[in-house]
Amino acid sequence: MNDELYGEMFEMEQRHWWFTAKHRIVGNLLKRFMRAAPGARPRVADLGCGCGKMLEILSSTCDAVGTDASPQAIDFCAQRHVQAVIGRFPSEIPLQKASFDAVLLLDVLEHLDEDVASAQTAAGLLKPGGVMICSVPAYRWLWSKRDEFHQHKRRYAKNEFRQLFSQPGLKLELLSYANTLLFVPAAAGRLMSKLVPPANGQTDLRLPPAPINALLRETFAFERHLLGRLWMPFGLSLIAVARKD
Repeated sequence: MNDELYGEMFEMEQRHWWFTAKHRIVGNLLKRFMRAAPGARPRVADLGCGCGKMLEILSSTCDAVGTDASPQAIDFCAQRHVQAVIGRFPSEIPLQKASFDAVLLLDVLEHLDEDVASAQTAAGLLKPGGVMICSVPAYRWLWSKRDEFHQHKRRYAKNEFRQLFSQPGLKLELLSYANTLLFVPAAAGRLMSKLVPPANGQTDLRLPPAPINALLRETFAFERHLLGRLWMPFGLSLIAVARKD
């Protein structure tokens, strides 16, 4: 990811509806699917942790550690007083194998050349019974200049995403589209951006006025009650929960 995006992320992920809703969704999935020894604080690894907001949220209830390939991201994590170290996929992740109750790969794999090997590396960090929660952007036809600026390698078809978890010892417990309730206006905006690119030619991430930001946040976050319980036929993202046998 371009270095200049980390500063934007550090500011936006505390308030922007997409970040704040995603954090609530991931927190809900952890609560539903993660198993830990009674009385023990769960161990969670956030791989590709960015500026560390998810780590900050997790730190109140979990022993959480992050990795990221960017020294700038690690510096931002330090400002949040969370533990994060340099780590590069697929083979340079300096965390102990088979030692985590949960591993997060949140909008990471689309940045990587070796996404299959990287998913295998992440699965190798799990204890038996541990879960991996992974999200990626959906639909190749939604590819835009913003994907290029964020240095994405791909957007995923559902079956292509499913194949990432077809590895020995992993069992899919949830595979679904997400960001479904806002799909129509968001997809229309992405398609419009192909015709009329953003003025700076790079990013379209803006903080909406507070009432709109709150409405979008609560709409997206409501999907935490639907995922795995209601069929989501389409969405801007794909999300999976896979358990290590």
